[in-house]
Amino acid sequence: MKRRNLSVILLIALFIMMLPVTASDDSYNRDQVSSIYSTTTVDNLKATSAILVEVNTGQILYSKDEDKQIPIASLTKIMTVYLVMEAIAKNEISYDTMIKASASAHGVEGSSVYLNLGEEFTLREMLYAIEVRSANDAAVAVAEAISGTQGEFVNRMNNKATELGMFNTYFKDCTGLTDAGHYSTVKDISIIATRLVLEYPDIFEFSRTLEKDFRDKEHRDYQYMVNRNNLLNYYDGATGLKTGFTTAAGYCLVGSAQKTDISLVAIVTGEPDNNHRVAETAFLLDYGFSNFMYTKTDDDQKMVGTIEVRKGIDKTVETYADGTLTLFMKKSDISRISKEIVYDMATLEAPVEKDTVIGKVVYSLDEDILGEVPVKTSQSMEKAGFWALLWRSVLSWFGVD
Repeated sequence: MKRRNLSVILLIALFIMMLPVTASDDSYNRDQVSSIYSTTTVDNLKATSAILVEVNTGQILYSKDEDKQIPIASLTKIMTVYLVMEAIAKNEISYDTMIKASASAHGVEGSSVYLNLGEEFTLREMLYAIEVRSANDAAVAVAEAISGTQGEFVNRMNNKATELGMFNTYFKDCTGLTDAGHYSTVKDISIIATRLVLEYPDIFEFSRTLEKDFRDKEHRDYQYMVNRNNLLNYYDGATGLKTGFTTAAGYCLVGSAQKTDISLVAIVTGEPDNNHRVAETAFLLDYGFSNFMYTKTDDDQKMVGTIEVRKGIDKTVETYADGTLTLFMKKSDISRISKEIVYDMATLEAPVEKDTVIGKVVYSLDEDILGEVPVKTSQSMEKAGFWALLWRSVLSWFGVD
């Protein structure tokens, strides 16, 4: 009887082993990412909301439901890390500051580095844990070190959100574990993400690290951390920035990348799995790098027209454009840029000094003004003498120009 039961168990085990294995939604497969990428267009993104922003100009290059309020999971930590970097810049804390794990930090649910009560690590080590492992316990410990309690730190997060114009955002924790009442939008997230990249590029030391040890290898609680942002493995030029997942938020990713002089941030939320969030983020980044570029106007120091001068030795003075406008725009739109010379007044009255600002060159695309540069006088113009003006008046009376 025992042999028969053992045989049945072995047969069942063998049957189970022969069943096809379905990869988890969190798994990463480069070939699957490439397959998803190959069929992706700007019109069929699986993401519930998405945005693509050029970092240096803040221009939105693409968006889908950019103002839709959504749970954002660990994308929350972008604000957390921003405030940490800000605190470092203000000398409130340093990379070498020792951070002690409190009872609140110890045992925080979700992704963690399993901080023991009273255990201490430098802020630098904690930042690696937050960025590479997305460690909730490390985030709470750091928040407490800066503000005393997580609650006070969250107040700082919400105040900063308001200061930056993130009016569709509300934080209830520093980790993103809360879904109900804790929300943002991809547009708001792009604001804090671009500010982080612009103001504190040192964050890339942490965000693009692929793997890192936490604790000594001989320690019983040693952790080998692998970055969950597989965009770093897949996309050339990727520099970060943060992944996120909860059942309510779906798979989310804030992906940053730099190529030549262009820096982009692409954000996707509500993706069905990890491979989709990597593929669609990569697609948006490629869309930006392929279709947009910086261009410069070429009118600097060139003569752009003349303006009448009353009572001057001469009747007109030439004007020139003084400056170059740098524009970031769609490559196909560059040839459609128009320009208009706008003078502040119809005529000048002598005397006129050289390099007097008397107008502007306005550059436009369709009805949208792209920018402007000043227009100045190219020479001085003295006032004509009494007899010259009298003679000019007499000639004018007889209709002679």
